[in-house]
Amino acid sequence: MATVQMVCHYNGNLFCCTKRRFASNDLFSAAGKAWHSVTAEIYRRHYQNCLCFCNPLAVNLNLLKIMIPDEINKQIENAFSSEMRGKYHLVYTDCNDSFNYSAETIHECIEKKDSAPLLESLDDKIVSHQNEMCNEIMEEMKDKIMIDSKYADIHQYLEEWFENDDNREQLRFKIVDRDSSEPVSEMIVRTNIRARVTQYSNFDALPDNWSSRNIYHYSDYFKDIVDTLYLNPAIVKKTFVEKGISAVGKFPNLACRNGKEAVEYSVFADELLNQSCYCRLVFMGLLPLQTLYDNDFGSYHKIVIPKGNNCGFFNDWNGGGSLLGMELKRDLVLPVQIPQKTEYDRFCLEVDERNCGTGYCIDEVYGLIREAWGKEIQLIYKP
Repeated sequence: MATVQMVCHYNGNLFCCTKRRFASNDLFSAAGKAWHSVTAEIYRRHYQNCLCFCNPLAVNLNLLKIMIPDEINKQIENAFSSEMRGKYHLVYTDCNDSFNYSAETIHECIEKKDSAPLLESLDDKIVSHQNEMCNEIMEEMKDKIMIDSKYADIHQYLEEWFENDDNREQLRFKIVDRDSSEPVSEMIVRTNIRARVTQYSNFDALPDNWSSRNIYHYSDYFKDIVDTLYLNPAIVKKTFVEKGISAVGKFPNLACRNGKEAVEYSVFADELLNQSCYCRLVFMGLLPLQTLYDNDFGSYHKIVIPKGNNCGFFNDWNGGGSLLGMELKRDLVLPVQIPQKTEYDRFCLEVDERNCGTGYCIDEVYGLIREAWGKEIQLIYKP
């Protein structure tokens, strides 16, 4: 058997083929009969005008038919364009579709400041949905055109035109361009990703109470924490003395902070007393995934921890911390890069889920209930 494709020029008309099988030894006799059945004007003497391409593995010979004129092609394209709706909804999601199990991908987006990894994770699903819906829509449009008398002039050419892969692909592009579905946003609405905001400093971390021998100085990382929580150092010292904690050195009276503190002084002291290892200050909340996505995971310059969310001390490199029981008395605005400090002094938004590349997570160590995470963290972008 052999695969044969034939193209013939006769009297200015271009003829092409549709597939049909022939044994190799009967190729030209069968081809002649097939051509004769289409038009009696084509005889064997015109075989020299045919271009034959053979593949020895199988035989396919197409029955001849006249190529569709450009004018008819245009009419068919216009017919499909006329039958298209202004908008289509091609990708549907249900209540189980979310990014709750995509923490590692979301962390990658935050690290790269790019939404591409999140979108790429959905590519196959979205394309599959779009192709399925496009095929249904195209078939419906074709059927409608076939029964509409105003398209009578193109009816005889429609099936052949529709079977052409290039024509179908162009239709598919036009339909996808009109797709109004937003699967990513729909999935984000159903997503609850835990997050933490960590205060990094030029100083490594805060020693636990036992390692510091119950002695604190208003300096280094401890000073950074007191300043972040907007506590008056003089009142911190007074509270420490009442709790049996040693406060050594100068603890200035910054009265401008009175009444504006982010946490209670006594709760702050209890948090330090129950710190189990070297830690950093962390704030808990839910990840603002929609905000991040809307801004293509780009840079923001301030982070807002909502009133009522908890904070405390946590160590993500060996999984330890404090009570994480300091509840914020007000919204706390944190700069991503702390002004007039080193490049290491910053607040960092991190995904706090297992196996996402951010070390031990709070949920893994503490096993907290959903309500413990409070409200969604807010981000402020430069205008």
